[in-house]
Amino acid sequence: MSDTLPQVGYFLLSLDTELGWGYYDKDRARARKFSPDGSRERRSIERLLDVLDEFHITATWALVGHLFYERCVRCEICPILAWKGKYESFAQIYDSDAPLWYAPDAVNLLLTRGARHEIAFHGYTHEVFDEKTMSAERARLEIDEWLRLSRERGIFPHAVVFPRDRAGHLEVFKSAGFLCYRGRATMPAFYRTRYGGRLLKALDQILAVSAPPVYSPDELATVPLVDLKASQEFFEFNRRLELMLDALNLDTLRIRRMVKGVRRAAKEKKILHICAHPWEFRTDRDIEKLRFLLGHVADEVAAGSLVSIGMTDMANRILSAADGTGTLP
Repeated sequence: MSDTLPQVGYFLLSLDTELGWGYYDKDRARARKFSPDGSRERRSIERLLDVLDEFHITATWALVGHLFYERCVRCEICPILAWKGKYESFAQIYDSDAPLWYAPDAVNLLLTRGARHEIAFHGYTHEVFDEKTMSAERARLEIDEWLRLSRERGIFPHAVVFPRDRAGHLEVFKSAGFLCYRGRATMPAFYRTRYGGRLLKALDQILAVSAPPVYSPDELATVPLVDLKASQEFFEFNRRLELMLDALNLDTLRIRRMVKGVRRAAKEKKILHICAHPWEFRTDRDIEKLRFLLGHVADEVAAGSLVSIGMTDMANRILSAADGTGTLP
């Protein structure tokens, strides 16, 4: 593949779109973080679309399957039944139309305004695809039910964002037609230091000593699925410290590290993959942080040194270059 290395860098942005499902098993945290009717989270999706339109940036929106439903339809084979008596979320989900759990309106919004974007798989229930706890049969059920709902809306995905980034059953996904997934980021060694690792990470985020890892397409052409590794979570920072920086009008200070990643990806012709959850954008300052980052991405795109791209398009370019049927970009 060395003969077909890209002449530009690539910017990936994946957004785990799940409303309450990401915290289905964390009742107290969910009650604290989310609006009861999902209205705040829907507004975040709208605002993100506005910013992406402003800078002409492509995003991969990874959806939980139940968001396609208008309400619970009491399926004969219902994986949610196993949550009865275990999680408070069961009573909110089963035989209900609670807007924190069902969001066809949000799906419609993405389909209406998302011509530039793609929709990816993020689990039918957001349960983790841990091969020790989830059987291959259960994985097939999750995939088949998600695809049944998505195809009714004309959505035919080829990208996977695993719930909680726990990849599993890759061969099952391959057989269902998926091409790629988002792998876990490669953290700097000093982030993993037993004593002081968290402090060093916070200081690095604030001072931008390092840049997020960027990846060469050569190292991502893995089997059975292309591993489009994450570089950094947009909000991988202590929220209390973040609010303190916001109060001091230093809200974009920690974004400089991601900007370094943008510049490095453009210079080295590699891939930078930023990920986030729409609900995490809770304030005007949070949106301005994204605008600050995407402004730099747009500058590199305008200069011809960077391409904003979805996960599936990126995987197709990598695979076509790897088998000799195409080149990058």
